[in-house]
Amino acid sequence: MKWQRLNERAGSNRSGRHVSGRCLCGAVELEIDFPAFWAWHDHSVASRRAHGAAYATYIGCWRKHTRVVKGLRGITRFEDLKTESTRSFCSRCGAPLLYERKDSPHMVNIPRALFTDRTGREPRYHVAIEELQDWTYTGHRLVPLKGYPGIVWERPKSRRRPRSVYDVEFLDRRVSSAPAPIVR
Repeated sequence: MKWQRLNERAGSNRSGRHVSGRCLCGAVELEIDFPAFWAWHDHSVASRRAHGAAYATYIGCWRKHTRVVKGLRGITRFEDLKTESTRSFCSRCGAPLLYERKDSPHMVNIPRALFTDRTGREPRYHVAIEELQDWTYTGHRLVPLKGYPGIVWERPKSRRRPRSVYDVEFLDRRVSSAPAPIVR
């Protein structure tokens, strides 16, 4: 397997600093040399479905600077013939671990959420932005939801029309109470 050979020949980086990440259950641990090469948000259908989220945020690393520290046998792989990519998951908890593309054999992409420490790159790029879903949160103002501590929500836009001082609502019907014009 590629990862067994990779772990045997992996050398250290110039800074000597490493960043560790792990899956949800902790059965698989990864390590990269600091800093990662780049980071981005992937809005593609494949990543959205693999992560079960609106988009996935990845860090890209050189394969030679990436190691599986623990749980190599606990990694399950899925090869997608349509996208010519391979996705690896923890066989115990199902967490996405690696995303490898055929056209980039020297790079490996790892979900940013696996790391608690900084990886040296901020995700400033968006891939497949044309596939952004209309239900994706895009940074609108959030406010606390009354009666539910820790929950915030996005208030809907007001649909109120400007009211005339002469308009009143009676039994859910708008009734104009404007004075009738005087005809002489």
